[in-house]
Amino acid sequence: MNFKTFEYKRISGGILTEHFDGERWWLEYAEGGDVWVLPMYSVNNDAEAIKPPYLGYTLEEVQASGTDILGKALMKDGEVDYSDVIGALPRITENAYSFIGGPASHSNMTVDTRGAVYRQLSGRDIGGEAEPDYMPWCDHPELEGIMPKQIMLGEEIPVLINVYTVGGRTIEIIYFIEPGDSGRDPILWIRKKFYTGKELCDLTYEYKEVELIYELPEAVKGSATFSADQLIVEFTKHAPDHIIIEAFADTVAYWVKFAKRGTSLSLPEKRLERVARGAMAAAAVTCTANRPHYGHKYYGKEIHDNFPPNYIWLIETACVLGRENWARSVFEYLVDYATTDEGRIVYRQGRALNSGASATEYSCLLFLAERYFDKLGIRSYNEQRISRLCGMGNIILAHCVPCPEFGGRVLVKMCAEADTNSRVHVYLNNNLWSVRGLRALASIISRLGLNDGEKYSEMADIIWQNTSELLRELSVKDERFGTLPPFRFDYTATPHTLSNCKDTFAPMGEEEYAEYMKASISRGDQKSVGQDVTENCYANYRYYPESLSAMLLPEELANGAEALRESLGGEVLGMTRFRTWIDNWPVLHHARFLIETGRIDKYLLLLYSHTELHGNRERLCYYEQVKLFGRVSAHDCLPSLLTSPCMIGWMLAYEPMRGGLRLLSALPKAWYKEGFEAIGVGYSGGKVDILSDGVSITVRFSGLSPEGCELHIRDRESLTLDDIRCGAEAIESISGNVIKLKSGLSEVTVSFK
Repeated sequence: MNFKTFEYKRISGGILTEHFDGERWWLEYAEGGDVWVLPMYSVNNDAEAIKPPYLGYTLEEVQASGTDILGKALMKDGEVDYSDVIGALPRITENAYSFIGGPASHSNMTVDTRGAVYRQLSGRDIGGEAEPDYMPWCDHPELEGIMPKQIMLGEEIPVLINVYTVGGRTIEIIYFIEPGDSGRDPILWIRKKFYTGKELCDLTYEYKEVELIYELPEAVKGSATFSADQLIVEFTKHAPDHIIIEAFADTVAYWVKFAKRGTSLSLPEKRLERVARGAMAAAAVTCTANRPHYGHKYYGKEIHDNFPPNYIWLIETACVLGRENWARSVFEYLVDYATTDEGRIVYRQGRALNSGASATEYSCLLFLAERYFDKLGIRSYNEQRISRLCGMGNIILAHCVPCPEFGGRVLVKMCAEADTNSRVHVYLNNNLWSVRGLRALASIISRLGLNDGEKYSEMADIIWQNTSELLRELSVKDERFGTLPPFRFDYTATPHTLSNCKDTFAPMGEEEYAEYMKASISRGDQKSVGQDVTENCYANYRYYPESLSAMLLPEELANGAEALRESLGGEVLGMTRFRTWIDNWPVLHHARFLIETGRIDKYLLLLYSHTELHGNRERLCYYEQVKLFGRVSAHDCLPSLLTSPCMIGWMLAYEPMRGGLRLLSALPKAWYKEGFEAIGVGYSGGKVDILSDGVSITVRFSGLSPEGCELHIRDRESLTLDDIRCGAEAIESISGNVIKLKSGLSEVTVSFK
């Protein structure tokens, strides 16, 4: 049984059809000889077996433990599988929602788990939910109180499908917004489908729109009812509902072609494959053209647009997943419109409206500009743009000041986080990343053939020397953790805890612990006496990971900081903990450290946990903060959305800080025997295709293989040339299970005995 229930031909010749085989619904879009199959949903209502959360522990035990007992349990036998994390925490249902929109719209719409639709209106719903602009039960009273199955088209296209079942009858309601709709409150298009049973008795389609400023003519609304022997129906341009059908077909076609422009993936774990594509589409929805927003609801408020991580992680992820043109446009928007003529990022937070960008964030942007110099088109920058890039470096230089408290040494003294922008201190992450950023800027100036880059490289050397000296003086040796660096040079290197866990660095009495746990306000001074749990929590979720990601800490200190986070309440299932909740949006810094240092078991745990547990993969919505018991505690945000696709890209091709290129350095071991394809993964020197049939691996470069290119074969402990059946002529050397390829290759195939 295979019903074709719908067919529409676009002017360009593209054809959109809908199919049902008695169990599954799907769309097909065909154009130019290509056919894309887009799954919708299955009518099988068998509920997935849900195992008890917390892996046999209680919520209280997880929150009290300083050790990540859930992550430790999953990794006890080595590398985890994606399926291992499913159900480890309760599903996110409370306060959950998804969003729909288009890349041209100034703002989007959010949809709650009942199917009610809300307009954005920049933060109108902070502190309470606004009235919905559309509720399905107003048209169909029988739907009130019924929770639909919700899923994005194909789990990767921003077209939301809501499926309700009432008394054996199915009501399917699809929401979408045209990609080219430029409205602040765009038109919500709605397609409804009604049917009974697997024989599609009384199949009916209805169409309507919800425009939030004025009503469109009634001719736009329409319906069509078909009997079982009339299911193959072509919607012509004379049908009253043609306008909405046209918008639907245009929307599907746009997102199909959007996916085609990026890295093409065929992975053994389809959930990761879909989220890699789908999160990029959702990221485009979260932008207005080349202007990223932080998220939706309150985080769609324009005050958050210039938060630097919006740009940092969108640019990085776009470059990694083969979308350098998008990355280039976003970087140009940042330089042209989000910075002053002096290079200061126009971003203020808090009642005092202090500038909210940190030295780390300025440095990360300069690092990206140097790393992706060609992809971002830096060579073609005009005088104004170059001046603004240099201005970012000048902002850092302006905060390089002699510090009497540290013997007059010149160090970066600046805020380290927007939430704590009134706390101006000598933070380790700011100083380490400033070394990276200022050296990157000096390199950019040199590559442009300009002068005056020495002042940036010279200051980088001064900061590095002074920071290194202070690390030697102020780090603390500990029997439990090794040697611990301070995250702030006028603060302790031995924080009591990094969250609200019960484990503490040293024993604490009940009264002392209770007093310590009284949080200070983030946008204000910390407690005047003793340690501040707020500062320690911010250290855990930003200052330590950013210090680690700079890859400048001596190994002993990096290991100590990592051990501290692992033991004093820093993580849950590899994700970042903040007080009692998971606050994983900045975790890409920690992911960089993990893949740099070969901690791949933990890297994969983090990837799987974030993808499955920090948002809703099927609805492409990833939140800033989630409670351990399945509640959204802060709205969705772009860096959280981009975490999984960036980590998937790095899994396949990663450029270490020291240079070179690592291929497959975080690939799950099981995938080597299953086969996979990754076409057009980006790196600074171009793109690379990696194909495996489970026996041999083929690598193709868009140019030539760079110096220091490594192919990691993680499913083997070690290799020698005797283990190579094919491709030995392309190998420069082998160390353990890492094959170093010769430079200057365009393609190589390696197979093993």
